[in-house]
Amino acid sequence: MLSTLQKKAYAWFGVFTQKHASDQLKQDVSSAHMNINAEAYMAEAFIYTIISFIVFLSAIFLLSTIFFPLFNITLSTQVFLTVLGASLVGSIATYFIFLKIPALIASGRGKKIDMNLCYALNFVAAMSSAGVTPTEIFKSLSQQSIYGEVQKEASWIYRDATLLGKDIITSIRENMHRTPSEKFKEFLQGLIVTVTSGGSLKSYFSAKSKQFMIENRQKQKQTIESLGIMAESYVTAAVAGILLLFIVIPLMMIISGDASQMILLYVMVFLMVPIIHGAFAFVIRMMSLEA
Repeated sequence: MLSTLQKKAYAWFGVFTQKHASDQLKQDVSSAHMNINAEAYMAEAFIYTIISFIVFLSAIFLLSTIFFPLFNITLSTQVFLTVLGASLVGSIATYFIFLKIPALIASGRGKKIDMNLCYALNFVAAMSSAGVTPTEIFKSLSQQSIYGEVQKEASWIYRDATLLGKDIITSIRENMHRTPSEKFKEFLQGLIVTVTSGGSLKSYFSAKSKQFMIENRQKQKQTIESLGIMAESYVTAAVAGILLLFIVIPLMMIISGDASQMILLYVMVFLMVPIIHGAFAFVIRMMSLEA
């Protein structure tokens, strides 16, 4: 369901975006499970680009007519044109960033699918051992919210097979091309081969469940080792190293009698230390999410 802004954007730019929306953007929007097609999303990007340019121009106008005169600051023509050019560049950057968002969302979904896939396959293997058909397996999997994005992928397969009237093989094949997870794509490809060749689904699901579980354990082991290295680096660089500098710099000031180095101490305390700790926190957070 499109919002009012999206409808207006598509009405204005839809003719252009229908011809120029790339296949990659269509794939990213589909993989991200966004409730909009690529053409309408591209039109929305145009709207936000125009809005951002208007905001930049408005900010320049307010600064040059209200704020700067209060402090007797005069903008030269060269500076004004430079700021105007920067506004244009910022607006264009807004457009490309907006088009990159579906790829980022799809990439995030792919990681979440990989995280839960081995556990979801244990559930699938248990159901297949009871002789349940693939359609019913995906139906049951689509009702298990504990598996996160895997559940959503199963919901799309079951939706295609029931609401859209497609056979289960076609539904699986279409989702295989749509999913952002290479592991899930590999699993679906093997499932199609197993079903069409008359193989044992129970054996296939059990084998894939064990394979992905082993890979998941290996990845978690590597992540834990990396976190151990990061912890040692943190203690060395962000704790011991900083404390050493806090001792050495005041000693050098006392010995030399030069108090100008206090500026360096202030920079370290109020700038370098927060940046170092923030960088370590960000890296560890990203590593923990991948685990």
